[in-house]
Amino acid sequence: MNPRLAERGAMAAPVVALRPNIALPPRVYANQMASNSNRGIPRNSIDARRRRRRILVTLIVGALASFVFAVYLGGFALVVHLLIDALLLGYAMLLVQHQRTREDRLNPVGTDDSQPRSWDVASGGQR
Repeated sequence: MNPRLAERGAMAAPVVALRPNIALPPRVYANQMASNSNRGIPRNSIDARRRRRRILVTLIVGALASFVFAVYLGGFALVVHLLIDALLLGYAMLLVQHQRTREDRLNPVGTDDSQPRSWDVASGGQR
Protein backbone atom coordinates (compact mmCIF):
# COMPACT_ATOMS: atom_id res chain seq x y z
CA MET A 1 0.00 0.00 0.00
CA ASN A 2 1.15 3.50 -0.77
CA PRO A 3 2.60 5.17 2.38
CA ARG A 4 0.91 8.49 1.62
CA LEU A 5 -2.48 6.80 1.38
CA ALA A 6 -1.83 4.94 4.60
CA GLU A 7 -1.10 8.26 6.34
CA ARG A 8 -4.43 9.70 5.21
CA GLY A 9 -6.34 6.60 6.13
CA ALA A 10 -7.50 5.95 2.57
CA MET A 11 -7.69 2.53 1.07
CA ALA A 12 -5.96 1.47 -2.12
CA ALA A 13 -7.95 1.67 -5.35
CA PRO A 14 -9.43 -1.60 -6.55
CA VAL A 15 -7.90 -3.28 -9.56
CA VAL A 16 -10.09 -2.94 -12.65
CA ALA A 17 -9.90 -5.34 -15.56
CA LEU A 18 -8.70 -3.69 -18.74
CA ARG A 19 -10.92 -5.81 -21.03
CA PRO A 20 -14.30 -6.57 -19.51
CA ASN A 21 -16.24 -9.49 -20.90
CA ILE A 22 -18.55 -8.17 -23.59
CA ALA A 23 -21.66 -10.10 -24.55
CA LEU A 24 -22.03 -10.14 -28.33
CA PRO A 25 -25.52 -9.96 -29.84
CA PRO A 26 -26.85 -13.18 -31.34
CA ARG A 27 -26.41 -13.71 -35.07
CA VAL A 28 -29.38 -12.98 -37.28
CA TYR A 29 -29.71 -15.08 -40.40
CA ALA A 30 -31.54 -14.12 -43.59
CA ASN A 31 -34.45 -16.47 -42.92
CA GLN A 32 -35.01 -14.86 -39.50
CA MET A 33 -35.18 -11.30 -40.82
CA ALA A 34 -38.47 -9.47 -41.21
CA SER A 35 -39.86 -8.89 -44.70
CA ASN A 36 -39.67 -5.10 -44.31
CA SER A 37 -36.01 -5.19 -43.37
CA ASN A 38 -33.57 -2.99 -45.29
CA ARG A 39 -30.91 -5.71 -45.31
CA GLY A 40 -30.66 -9.21 -46.61
CA ILE A 41 -32.49 -11.05 -49.32
CA PRO A 42 -35.82 -9.53 -50.37
CA ARG A 43 -38.71 -11.88 -49.60
CA ASN A 44 -41.07 -10.83 -52.38
CA SER A 45 -41.14 -8.88 -55.62
CA ILE A 46 -42.30 -5.68 -53.93
CA ASP A 47 -39.29 -5.68 -51.58
CA ALA A 48 -36.99 -6.40 -54.54
CA ARG A 49 -38.51 -3.54 -56.54
CA ARG A 50 -38.07 -1.16 -53.59
CA ARG A 51 -34.47 -2.25 -53.21
CA ARG A 52 -33.76 -1.71 -56.93
CA ARG A 53 -35.41 1.72 -56.80
CA ARG A 54 -33.39 2.67 -53.70
CA ILE A 55 -30.14 1.65 -55.41
CA LEU A 56 -31.04 3.56 -58.57
CA VAL A 57 -31.96 6.73 -56.65
CA THR A 58 -28.73 6.49 -54.65
CA LEU A 59 -26.66 6.20 -57.82
CA ILE A 60 -28.47 9.15 -59.44
CA VAL A 61 -27.98 11.35 -56.37
CA GLY A 62 -24.33 10.28 -56.20
CA ALA A 63 -23.85 11.10 -59.88
CA LEU A 64 -25.39 14.55 -59.46
CA ALA A 65 -23.39 15.32 -56.32
CA SER A 66 -20.15 14.11 -57.87
CA PHE A 67 -20.88 16.23 -60.96
CA VAL A 68 -21.15 19.34 -58.78
CA PHE A 69 -17.88 18.46 -57.03
CA ALA A 70 -16.20 17.74 -60.37
CA VAL A 71 -17.22 21.15 -61.73
CA TYR A 72 -15.91 23.01 -58.69
CA LEU A 73 -12.89 20.90 -57.74
CA GLY A 74 -11.88 19.10 -60.93
CA GLY A 75 -9.04 16.58 -60.89
CA PHE A 76 -9.77 13.57 -58.70
CA ALA A 77 -13.44 14.57 -58.30
CA LEU A 78 -13.82 14.20 -62.07
CA VAL A 79 -12.45 10.65 -61.89
CA VAL A 80 -14.90 9.82 -59.08
CA HIS A 81 -17.75 11.31 -61.12
CA LEU A 82 -16.85 9.22 -64.17
CA LEU A 83 -16.68 6.10 -62.01
CA ILE A 84 -20.14 6.76 -60.54
CA ASP A 85 -21.49 7.47 -64.03
CA ALA A 86 -20.13 4.12 -65.21
CA LEU A 87 -21.78 2.37 -62.25
CA LEU A 88 -25.08 4.11 -63.00
CA LEU A 89 -24.92 3.15 -66.68
CA GLY A 90 -24.08 -0.47 -65.84
CA TYR A 91 -26.89 -0.70 -63.29
CA ALA A 92 -29.39 0.81 -65.73
CA MET A 93 -28.34 -1.77 -68.34
CA LEU A 94 -28.85 -4.56 -65.79
CA LEU A 95 -32.31 -3.23 -64.98
CA VAL A 96 -33.28 -3.19 -68.67
CA GLN A 97 -31.96 -6.74 -69.10
CA HIS A 98 -33.90 -7.87 -66.02
CA GLN A 99 -37.10 -6.28 -67.34
CA ARG A 100 -36.69 -7.97 -70.74
CA THR A 101 -36.10 -11.41 -69.22
CA ARG A 102 -39.11 -10.90 -66.95
CA GLU A 103 -41.31 -10.01 -69.93
CA ASP A 104 -39.99 -13.01 -71.87
CA ARG A 105 -40.76 -15.26 -68.92
CA LEU A 106 -44.30 -13.89 -68.58
CA ASN A 107 -45.01 -13.86 -72.36
CA PRO A 108 -43.09 -16.67 -74.06
CA VAL A 109 -42.44 -16.45 -77.81
CA GLY A 110 -44.96 -18.34 -79.93
CA THR A 111 -47.91 -17.84 -77.60
CA ASP A 112 -49.11 -14.44 -78.76
CA ASP A 113 -52.55 -14.19 -77.19
CA SER A 114 -53.24 -10.74 -78.63
CA GLN A 115 -54.31 -12.27 -82.01
CA PRO A 116 -57.58 -14.24 -81.94
CA ARG A 117 -57.31 -17.75 -83.31
CA SER A 118 -59.16 -18.51 -86.50
CA TRP A 119 -59.97 -21.73 -88.29
CA ASP A 120 -58.78 -22.43 -91.79
CA VAL A 121 -61.70 -24.22 -93.37
CA ALA A 122 -59.73 -25.63 -96.30
CA SER A 123 -57.11 -27.40 -94.17
CA GLY A 124 -59.46 -28.27 -91.36
CA GLY A 125 -57.23 -26.88 -88.64
CA GLN A 126 -56.03 -23.78 -86.92
CA ARG A 127 -53.96 -21.19 -88.65
